[in-house]
Amino acid sequence: SSGINAEYGGYIAEEKLAIAQRYLSPACGRDTGIKEDALTLTDEAIMSLIKGYCRESGVRNLQKHIERIYRKAAMKIVSEPETNVNVSPDNLEEFVGKPKFLNLRLYENTP
Repeated sequence: SSGINAEYGGYIAEEKLAIAQRYLSPACGRDTGIKEDALTLTDEAIMSLIKGYCRESGVRNLQKHIERIYRKAAMKIVSEPETNVNVSPDNLEEFVGKPKFLNLRLYENTP
């Protein structure tokens, strides 16, 4: 799909997505005690984080945002134990607030 491999300084978006899937999200799940099936963080939500919130070259800010999602999800799950939390681009703002970058595309036309 368009724009997924856009470069953001250090890592390209695809690499950040893979890092989030393989390392950041599982680590946050372990840290918060959320069972894997209780929270779904979609690839599209992670890409929205990368494009709209975390454009710096590294993944530290992305990790902080994923941690925030897991903490808020944990609160929901504690208050409603049978709840499964699904985080998508549609409800991402509920977890991390408004995007820092409103234009989700880096360039209108790729330079």
